Amino acid sequence: MSNTIPTKYTEYDIHRKGVPKLHHADCLESFLRALSTKEVYDRLEKTVRSGPIDSLAPHAVNASLAALGASDVIELLPILKKCFPDLTFRVSGNFIYGPGDAIDEHTNSNDPSDTLYITYATGKSKFSYRHSLDDDFIDTYDVVNGITLRAFELTPHPPFTFHKVECEDGYRVSIGLRYVNTTTGV
Repeated sequence: MSNTIPTKYTEYDIHRKGVPKLHHADCLESFLRALSTKEVYDRLEKTVRSGPIDSLAPHAVNASLAALGASDVIELLPILKKCFPDLTFRVSGNFIYGPGDAIDEHTNSNDPSDTLYITYATGKSKFSYRHSLDDDFIDTYDVVNGITLRAFELTPHPPFTFHKVECEDGYRVSIGLRYVNTTTGV
């Protein structure tokens, strides 16, 4: 009999197609936790962009965050393959946000696909989305010291999934996957 307690995580099925099943969550959580630190954040080059807000932009005009290093992503790939064996995917984002970091509303309309965002946060942070500029944002909060999965669709045309991120405190690692589920074709 095993004394292992499975790692719990939170899912947001934004596109209503189901969230890909996470296997070996403890392995992924351990790796992302190790990246979610001030020491890792401080060693990375920061990206800071500012300009007039353009909600229809494919990428955030205003951003403050850091990209994880290539070696971190290379080390992460076999873990992701082990954790999501039913997905064919490519990594589309690999970021760490520090206290006060954010990206403003954008669409990623230049890279349409089903998308999975995997986050690990050590403090208060959120992902907000809406499908029309006339709608209010729907806020989804990251689990503190745990994994949060968000599945949604990016389209090249309306209705878009407008989305943004805010990290109030702590550190937030975010891994984006563009995927096809090989068991369902979605």
